[in-house]
Amino acid sequence: MVITLAPSDLDYAPLKCKRCFYLKKKQKLSPGGFPPPVFSNFDVVQKDYFKRLNTKDLTSDLPDGRFLQQNELPGRIVSSELEDLKKRKFILGGTPDIVIKFNDNSYGILDFKTTNLSDTKSDNYKYQLEAYAQIFTYPGAIKSGKTPKLQPITHLGILQFFPKKILSHEEYNANLQMQMSYSPLKRNVDDFYKHITFIIDILNSDKIPNFTDECAQCNFTKNSLNYK
Repeated sequence: MVITLAPSDLDYAPLKCKRCFYLKKKQKLSPGGFPPPVFSNFDVVQKDYFKRLNTKDLTSDLPDGRFLQQNELPGRIVSSELEDLKKRKFILGGTPDIVIKFNDNSYGILDFKTTNLSDTKSDNYKYQLEAYAQIFTYPGAIKSGKTPKLQPITHLGILQFFPKKILSHEEYNANLQMQMSYSPLKRNVDDFYKHITFIIDILNSDKIPNFTDECAQCNFTKNSLNYK
């Protein structure tokens, strides 16, 4: 059996709570908890603004380059069949925020986040970002199109936005100023495949993992079961 994993599945969920991750992936049980739609709207507005600019307009920490446009990438990208450290097959598939082609013909993958600013923010999304790098390094294909092979991928990172103040307003409209910060990520492919192996170990178990004391959802479920 070949397991399909979304890059967005790889960071917070399995590290926070094996049980909740297992139930979500194996039994399709989840309390939801998706970000409010406003964050998706922020993401769309940010990408629309920057997509036709030079990467230097984002941050001086990136080389000169341009954003790949919507017509240059399929709507969803997938890897070919990959193997974890125990030779178990898996496929990665998802939709990256921003893919960059630099003037030296190398590539970068960025994610936009509306969040508290942090110099190490990219560490929170390191497996997600590396997953996209693996997809472009070992591309596959689906009905909607073939994923292009992009190499070398030299830059991964998170571009952060944080609301700072309203500059002006008129009836039912306001101009908002946002602070920006770029958090680069150093690639670690060996650590990525160790993490994938850890995740597939969880999913291949026949037993639901134990409750996690630090998990709010686990505590809610336990308290509900004990409620009289």
